[in-house]
Amino acid sequence: MKAQATPEDAVLAGKTALVTGAGTGLGKAMAIGLAKAGARLCLVGRRESLLAETADALATMGCTSDRIPADVTKDVDVQRIARLAGHVDILVNNAGTSDRQPWQAVKGEDWDRVLAINLTAAFQLSQVFAPGMAATGSGRIINVASVYGTLAPHRDLYPDAASFDLPSYGASKAGLIGLTRHLAAILGPAGITVNALSPGMMETERTTGLIGPGTRQALVARTPVRRLGQPADLEAAIVFLASPGAAFVTGHNLIVDGGFSLL
Repeated sequence: MKAQATPEDAVLAGKTALVTGAGTGLGKAMAIGLAKAGARLCLVGRRESLLAETADALATMGCTSDRIPADVTKDVDVQRIARLAGHVDILVNNAGTSDRQPWQAVKGEDWDRVLAINLTAAFQLSQVFAPGMAATGSGRIINVASVYGTLAPHRDLYPDAASFDLPSYGASKAGLIGLTRHLAAILGPAGITVNALSPGMMETERTTGLIGPGTRQALVARTPVRRLGQPADLEAAIVFLASPGAAFVTGHNLIVDGGFSLL
């Protein structure tokens, strides 16, 4: 299937977008959306094989991409990402994880790991790429947060989930939203916008293994549009935040959840 952007759709033509966690799920979908809009992609993730799958999907669309296997929690890898990626116009901090154990069983190193991936890496990559954006007078930083950065999970909505005691996840995503606002204020004068994108429950490889039929039914019933999100639902949102049309949008948390957080 040829999905290369037509001139009128190529709002990101000539731009380079770097997406972390680009091998699967939401990261892969957002990379595809950005590529459809004409961006050149730099794919970052821990597993080369998964990045290759995303790159292959982009290639079938006639889109160009580079792959950088890396661990965003390691300083040496962050510096290698910066060196290999070169100038980046659009930074999508999507890499994320969570604990899958009761919160009282979480050890300090478990807590630190979640915050390192979900929050600290976004800060460090922003430090690395913001100067280059500032030098051109334009840039986009988009932090992928979650509705659980502002909501606490209601226990009744997860009747058959193995574990949904995830305070480290919620804390990291709340921190990411706060970081977004702070960086937006700092970087605005340089022409850089910084926004958060907060998905609701999305059907990905990861969440499919986490929730059972009872949980899925409860979540759908709670969502006004009566379905769970699909990764492709984020494509238009990420392209908008990355586009020239969002030049006056900064410090915002764009929620894409089918109305889940309204109720």
